Amino acid sequence: MSSDIEELRRELDIVDVISEYISLERVGSNYRTNCPFHPDRTPSFYVSPSKQIFKCFGCGIGGDAIKFVSLYEGISYFEAALELAKKYGLKFDIKNVKKNEKILIALDKVSDFYREKLSKTKEATEYLSRRGVEGKVVKRFGLGFSPSSEELVDFLKKNEILEDYLRTKNLMKGGGNTYRDLFVGRIIIPIRNTQGRVIGFGGRRIKEDKTPKYINSPDSEVFKKGKNLFGLYEAKDYIREEGFAILVEGYFDVIKLFSEGIRNVVAPLGTALTEEQAKLLSRYTKKVYILYDGDNAGKEATRKAIPILLDAGMEVYPVELPEGYDPDEFIKSSGVKALKELILNTKELFRGLIEKDRENKEENLRLFKTYIQHVKDTALKTALIAEFATKNKVPMEMLIVPPKVQNIPQKNEFSLIEKVLIKGFLEFKPNIDPDKLPINDNVKELCKKALLGYEEEIPKEALDLESQNFKALFEGILKELMEGKIGKRLRKRNLKNTYR
Repeated sequence: MSSDIEELRRELDIVDVISEYISLERVGSNYRTNCPFHPDRTPSFYVSPSKQIFKCFGCGIGGDAIKFVSLYEGISYFEAALELAKKYGLKFDIKNVKKNEKILIALDKVSDFYREKLSKTKEATEYLSRRGVEGKVVKRFGLGFSPSSEELVDFLKKNEILEDYLRTKNLMKGGGNTYRDLFVGRIIIPIRNTQGRVIGFGGRRIKEDKTPKYINSPDSEVFKKGKNLFGLYEAKDYIREEGFAILVEGYFDVIKLFSEGIRNVVAPLGTALTEEQAKLLSRYTKKVYILYDGDNAGKEATRKAIPILLDAGMEVYPVELPEGYDPDEFIKSSGVKALKELILNTKELFRGLIEKDRENKEENLRLFKTYIQHVKDTALKTALIAEFATKNKVPMEMLIVPPKVQNIPQKNEFSLIEKVLIKGFLEFKPNIDPDKLPINDNVKELCKKALLGYEEEIPKEALDLESQNFKALFEGILKELMEGKIGKRLRKRNLKNTYR
């Protein structure tokens, strides 16, 4: 019998497991009861034997049999798995668990560690209170706090998961036997996959200083920023119920809206929306409202997200917040009811362009031509073009854009040293301000993005760079830069080829 945790899940009967803790009432092919995780006057907690999952439609919590025991007993997911395997005589041995599963177990345990530390850190709990994040939402998203690298390392060693956790790249090994937690002093926001497993973290600073406001886990064997969406695990059932998703910019936008009762909300992971994220969201709905900030950056991000969502076959509704407002600020000034009305009164993208005032005729025409290229349904595309042409009195020929000619690949733009720097900042997150390095401004900006984990914005030529001893190469270049030995050469763009 396989000792893999997936096999353990298949061996367990969720009805038997949960019935050991609470009484279940059969309703058709499912079971129900009052939820044990929140005050519940009427039964809202359902168990599905066919899907082997539980779900509370009151507080939103759900998962498999192991997750239930983990929550009910207040122990980690891995500890619950061990307990259930022992109880039911099933084979499950940590030594035989697959490598990636060991990393997920380590992440699950570290998430528990952070969550426990939050409750004991007054500064962090006060910050969340000021942001209007209630206790039940803190618990729902499993928010935590990172107190110090030393405490985390002690915890990892005690639980014999240090080596597994190092593979997440959230913990950097320094000289000697020292380590640095990337998230020290930050509110911890666990990022879950669609099965509810923790795969990475976001960290929000609570002090106003020069460090980045948010940082994310680097990409690892189990975590790819561009292929996951924050809040999707918590929101997916609500998305199906409502029939649409709301796409916002950041972690706290999701958390704040969730706390206000708007729960079909997701966000990219600190980067621009990717094709993979759009395709992932399209598995749960074909209708999405973009609720980005009302500033210029938010409007630009909306314009970039629209074609990606259309390519995924989605119906797009771009919500326009007042200038300078984000969702949280809008709720504070106008209330959550006004936000819901603003969202639901937003017109579908093409309907809005067709019906907009003729004063903006040229801009509407430009946007329509840009976006219509991304509609895959030929019949729908033809109908939209005909309607726009009729309503706006323009020839249909003006709206048909010829296919794009593929761009000819360009030569490498960066020198070897620059590529090592950019990838090194992405991989190792050194505690160094790129602005203080004697390199050109373009490379500085890319190093800053790398430091924040924005892998999607890093040049492919840097990402593809490989070396047997890359860390030593990066540290050597960094040392020479800081000592001024190669700075003058790197600032002169016309000498870049010297280092290729």
